[in-house]
Amino acid sequence: MVAVALLALVMLALVNIAFWWVMRIRLMRTDSARNRIEWLSFRSGDDVLDTYAALFPHSVLPRYCRVAFWTAIVSAAIVLCAVTMLKAFGK
Repeated sequence: MVAVALLALVMLALVNIAFWWVMRIRLMRTDSARNRIEWLSFRSGDDVLDTYAALFPHSVLPRYCRVAFWTAIVSAAIVLCAVTMLKAFGK
């Protein structure tokens, strides 16, 4: 069961990384400035999400990335609580 959950989180992370690159490349292509390469490395994640959502309002990529981020945070919190409870009750 733990292996399935871990595999699901790894798959979620890999898809999320691919979506981030797709968003950054699309923003780089739509930017008419000379410094388009900064979309690949120098912009923050929130800046990329907000700009992408403004330029492509019907896209699900920014929402997916936010959901994937919070899913990973909540999963880590659940695992931390479970491990803490198991250690506390195991003594």
